[in-house]
Amino acid sequence: MIADTIGKAVTARKPKTRYAAGFSARPLITLRRLLPDRAYDALITRSLALPR
Repeated sequence: MIADTIGKAVTARKPKTRYAAGFSARPLITLRRLLPDRAYDALITRSLALPR
C-alpha cells in the first residue's frame, strides 16, 4: 500500500502536497484539521511516549 502511494506520487503530473497512506493516516489528517495545534501536539506526544 505504501509503495503504491509512493509510485503515484513519483509519477503524478501534478503531485499532491500530502498523500494519506497506512492504517491511521486518514484519521490523523482529520484530527489535525479539527483540533487546535496544542491539542493535536499533545495527542501525538502522548501516543508516541514510551511506557515506563
